[in-house]
Amino acid sequence: MPTTVDNARLKELNSALRTKAAELDTISTAFTVEDGGVTVSTEKAAAFRKALADAQEIKQLITDLEGAAAIQTFLNEPASSPLAPRDAALTAHLAGQSAKSLGERFIDSSEFKSLAAAGFRGSFDQIVTIEGSGLHQLARKDVFSRSAGTAAVLGLGTPEQLEMVPRPLRPGRIRDLFPSETTTANILYGVRVTGFTNGAAVVPERAMEVPAGGGAAVEVYARAPQSQLTFKTVLYPVAEIAHTMPIHKNTLADEPRLRGIIDTELVDGVKMVEDNEILYGPGGDDSITGIVNTQGVQTYAQDAADKQTAAIRRAATRAVLANYPPTGIVLHPFDFEDLELETDGQGAYRVAVNVAIGAQKIVWRLAVVDSMAINEGKFLVGSFGLGARLYDREQVGVQVSTENRDNFERGVVTMRGSERIGLEVPRPESFVYGTFKAAA
Repeated sequence: MPTTVDNARLKELNSALRTKAAELDTISTAFTVEDGGVTVSTEKAAAFRKALADAQEIKQLITDLEGAAAIQTFLNEPASSPLAPRDAALTAHLAGQSAKSLGERFIDSSEFKSLAAAGFRGSFDQIVTIEGSGLHQLARKDVFSRSAGTAAVLGLGTPEQLEMVPRPLRPGRIRDLFPSETTTANILYGVRVTGFTNGAAVVPERAMEVPAGGGAAVEVYARAPQSQLTFKTVLYPVAEIAHTMPIHKNTLADEPRLRGIIDTELVDGVKMVEDNEILYGPGGDDSITGIVNTQGVQTYAQDAADKQTAAIRRAATRAVLANYPPTGIVLHPFDFEDLELETDGQGAYRVAVNVAIGAQKIVWRLAVVDSMAINEGKFLVGSFGLGARLYDREQVGVQVSTENRDNFERGVVTMRGSERIGLEVPRPESFVYGTFKAAA
């Protein structure tokens, strides 16, 4: 069957892509960073570019082969089927694929089904890469490294496994305010402007100047005044956020609970720390520097006579004065509640119209993310995506293995969720970290 051939070819291409990725990592270790600059030999740079081009070509071949397999599957359907229902079914199938969560893609993968069919016996040390979009901004590439023991089946009739009620995901993500950016580097570096003196002025075509030694003024072509720009090179580490979770091997066969564990506990756990790091990361060699802790970010305190909405608007003006119109706001849920419950002089809610029509969370034309990551009583307004950029080096992934301490003896597997991100803040003055006044 074409699908069998395609699957075999896809595995070969995935193996080749992993080899190229390892080659890129090996070559990149030869790069040296000194005084904010990167030093690399001509040979290493050429080898890196060639390996990168090869990897991109292999990746495109994988994408093309997957598309060809989908066409073959469509053409192999019975010819007697009406075309309209067939097209509708295919569209619905593709839509469902794009909307699947990370856990659902793991459960529906052919590799997991093979494990389940074998009773989770044996050792599985291969890396399986699942690519695609529509993971609710959780990941673009999900990598699973699996190894499991033997699952026992009790002969006590046919039990029914009940669906686990998952913990709800945190509703707001600070990364939602950023445009999508990716990187293949292990460290980021850029230039941060620290000062600008604007000397621009109207320049006449000719001007009268007195010679340095004195004497009568002579006509010369006018000289434009000089402006001054100061900047410094800044390094931005790519940090890993990860955690592990021990799970009994029998849970691998319990699909609903496994899906809930992956989607809520492992993935959401990484994302909660991601939110905290984007705001308050301490910085250093292995940790990103959060926006709030970046030198040069402006601050603003709510005036006693103003309401919260007015404080946000005045803080936004500070960003505008820095020539960076803000694009978003981060608020604590309690503070956003207070803001939505603000009333005018007649007791009417100021933002009731937006709430009533189910509009997006917007205040003063700015997108709002209400997140528990930000301290209560504080808010951050700024130019997300321009004044700061978030880069994904490795988007969230899940790995599963028994090769951890005494897992095999205890019948336990270890699940590991992780991601690698970098945060660049080239224009800290485009952000304003505000403080609401304390309630009376």
